[in-house]
Amino acid sequence: MAQNSYFFPGAQASSFDPKVPTPEQFLGYPIGSHYTRTDQIVAYLRELDRVSDRVSLRVLGKTFEERPQVVATITTPENQQNLAQLQQDRRALHDPKLPAPNYGKLPVVVSLNFGVHGNESSSSEAALLLAYYLTASTSPETQQWLQQSVVTVDPLENPDGRDRASHWFDQNKSWPNPTDPLDREHTEAWPGGRTNHFYTDLNRDWLSLTQPESRARMAFFHEWYPNVMIDFHEMGTNGTYYFEPSKPFSTENDLIPRATYEVLNVHMAKHFAKALDNLGSLYWTKEQFDNLSPIYGSTYPDFEGGVGITFEVGSSRGLAQEGTNGVVTFPFTIRNHVATGLATVRGAVEEKELYLRHQRDFFTSALSEAKKFPTKAYVFGNAQDATLTNKFLAVLLQHKVQVHELGKNVTLDKQSFEKGKAYVVPTAQPQYRIVNSLFEELTTFHDSVFYDVTGWSQAHAYGLAVSKQKNANLVQGAAVQAPKMLTGEVRGGQSSYAYLLPWSDYNAPVPSRPCSVPASWPRSASSPSAPGPPTTPSISGTARW
Repeated sequence: MAQNSYFFPGAQASSFDPKVPTPEQFLGYPIGSHYTRTDQIVAYLRELDRVSDRVSLRVLGKTFEERPQVVATITTPENQQNLAQLQQDRRALHDPKLPAPNYGKLPVVVSLNFGVHGNESSSSEAALLLAYYLTASTSPETQQWLQQSVVTVDPLENPDGRDRASHWFDQNKSWPNPTDPLDREHTEAWPGGRTNHFYTDLNRDWLSLTQPESRARMAFFHEWYPNVMIDFHEMGTNGTYYFEPSKPFSTENDLIPRATYEVLNVHMAKHFAKALDNLGSLYWTKEQFDNLSPIYGSTYPDFEGGVGITFEVGSSRGLAQEGTNGVVTFPFTIRNHVATGLATVRGAVEEKELYLRHQRDFFTSALSEAKKFPTKAYVFGNAQDATLTNKFLAVLLQHKVQVHELGKNVTLDKQSFEKGKAYVVPTAQPQYRIVNSLFEELTTFHDSVFYDVTGWSQAHAYGLAVSKQKNANLVQGAAVQAPKMLTGEVRGGQSSYAYLLPWSDYNAPVPSRPCSVPASWPRSASSPSAPGPPTTPSISGTARW
């Protein structure tokens, strides 16, 4: 109960269901005294799922290192029994063809996402406490929140990086806690836990979707289209606490309606400020961090009719570290994130209809904005590289972009596009703003000072031929539902000497099977020691094994 009173000041001890274990009871140590491993975090959420009908835990996928990606969905038992129908009812918010919904009957969806940078470790600890509070609290306020909302908790956006960091901190901590910034505990060795297995920054992967963690998360995102989504981060020890709004205009994207920044962000900021004031914690806003690009987890929701928000807390980077504002402790950083996390749910429920109506208006306005835009369709493809074309098509479909197959051979802008090997993307669609971000070149800005990247056109990143059309005449037929399955063949039968491969395809140098050869594979008659090709068909038009 001492831990509850620290992390949930003002909450009555009697307002927590004793059948729901606290994180400390389950883990065996107080939150903030140790860095919790990913398997322990997943195990605790499984326990909440087991003991409470408010919680359902779902595995979205696995990382390169075989750690599970999980999301806990927390709402009333009645809503839990009806999640699929709630998702169906909410389609009216992002599909302008459907009639406007009854906003009073729809839940607001709040997504709390933690630890995309694995060594910004206070966030995943805060996830445990927030999940506990929403599961165990019996207060009338919490019950109202759960009736009016669906809260999703992604405790580990970067499980592999999280474990890399937690092992470092737990192996190098000491007693009493050394606070010297140069102590080994506070100077994590390269590569650290910020990135995933392949050292990719997952917080820059929301648009390009190069990593399995990002693709699994994107599929879940488009099931709900969250109205409010928070990305919990850490910054340098000498910082205090940052929340949006971001710096007006200079770090904002002109594709996004001003209401996102000037109404929704501002409304939420009042709740964040009040929560931190109640703790006596310092904070700041409107001075740093970009809100330009949909590559970020805190900005992508802005391009989908929600409001995405970055939280940054000054980090202890260990259990305790001396900073310009005094010693920063791990429990203190966790408590700040818990306070703003609860404030997020409170603010979303308080103005539920505001956020729901905004999303409906956002996707409706996408169609009117597309009418004003000079480009009416994009044609893309490479007849000599079907795999690369397919890969870009897959990215578009993961973003729920409407794509059509090119119905005839055409030459556009001195580039040849072949029927069946090229595609057409109309701008007049609900995902107009994402389409614009994927294809257009952004070269002018309100300010010359950037926190991060200035360009993110995926069409250029893939190096595909692209033509911008001022009419939509080439948009014909039904929308594509999935990339084609590419197949190939070995011509001329089995060779006893060599095979000649066309090298234009993206996958030409990539084996379709592991390098180790199972003993059951047939051996070539002409070379008993060499493995013969497997019987599975090659893909991408090249012979591969």
